[in-house]
Amino acid sequence: MTDAVNVSPAGGSGPIVIVGAGYAGLHVALRLTAKLRNEPKIELTLVDRHDYHQVLTELPRVAGGKRAADAVRIPLHDMLAERVSFVQTEVNDFDLAGRRLFTGAGPIAWRRLVLALGSRPNDFAIPGLAQRTLSLYSASDAEQVWTAVNKALTAAAAAATDPQRQRRLATVVVGGGGATGVELAGELAEILPEVAASHGLAPDRPAVQLVEAGPTILAGSSPQLIDKAAKILSDLRVQVHTNATIAAATEEGFRLKDGQLVEGGVFVWAGGLKAPELVAQSGLPTGHNGRVKVDQYLRVLDHPEIYVAGDLASVVDPRTGHVLPPLAQVALEEGETVARNLDAELNGRPLEVFTFHDKGFVVSVGTRRGVADIAGITTGGHLAHLLKDAIEWEYRQSVRHLRGWDPIAR
Repeated sequence: MTDAVNVSPAGGSGPIVIVGAGYAGLHVALRLTAKLRNEPKIELTLVDRHDYHQVLTELPRVAGGKRAADAVRIPLHDMLAERVSFVQTEVNDFDLAGRRLFTGAGPIAWRRLVLALGSRPNDFAIPGLAQRTLSLYSASDAEQVWTAVNKALTAAAAAATDPQRQRRLATVVVGGGGATGVELAGELAEILPEVAASHGLAPDRPAVQLVEAGPTILAGSSPQLIDKAAKILSDLRVQVHTNATIAAATEEGFRLKDGQLVEGGVFVWAGGLKAPELVAQSGLPTGHNGRVKVDQYLRVLDHPEIYVAGDLASVVDPRTGHVLPPLAQVALEEGETVARNLDAELNGRPLEVFTFHDKGFVVSVGTRRGVADIAGITTGGHLAHLLKDAIEWEYRQSVRHLRGWDPIAR
């Protein structure tokens, strides 16, 4: 692995360049490395602004103080083989016609390009939301949430003579009732009584509120799973607001469209994702939330030399007619398909149509319980939480195993 930028002539020459080391981009690099082990002349370059991969599914645990941020950052040098050139830099622009990336490290030419830039929080143009809330999209974000929670509880403890202000400061409000929001609310609700005691507060003083614009939490899940998750949140004393559209975020709190004010000391936004601004300005065809439109092989429409995978790809599931959600398991499958298709192109074989195989849905709710829909069977409780732990453990093992497939890996 090297930090050198390989600038080759534009056009048909140059390396295969993968932009983004998230779930999709990393797996393209790992899978392609294995497939090309007997073709040393093919150059592979991975570009990312960080020198580590983040296990984003574990961020709620970092934000809840149960896991260190560095525990969810896996150094790329631990996973990439020697043949992969890694360039740590920011991508600033695209030259699609010239097949170049413009980066902080200089221009990078490409023969084939894989865009796996991920996504960023979507504030839906809600006034004040970006300024008033903390996001939860990186390990650093999660650290900031945990720091803010502790700071708010310290301030609450100092407000002992003003019970109303103390109650407000000790309340964490989570916007967005998807998997991330539910997991974060559960983690915090379970740990806050213990943390409150260390700040000299009564265990029942801190509170967690979850605000969801839709009619249910975990939209798209089975009614049975939603009911089980709602029951666990209720047991943890999380106050859930559904059909609660945020009109504005102010210094006082979330002002809902019905006029209700949801007050708190810490506000975290987990209410949606959209494509990075860089993509919106690229000239690539985009759809809902700025995601890039692709064909059945995951190639950009009208740009067959560019593949897209992960959150950035707008892939319609033919079974439902809806765009696939930005989930880790979707990103991993897309990354594998892109790697197979790049290998097929290089060897003159037909491309593979991407088909998503749903392996189920697992959400931890608190530090000991969770809910799961696997093969049509819904379960909740400690078993589901153990299943989530097992999935995360297996993922970490898999990335190290994939690196081991390359005979020239360090």
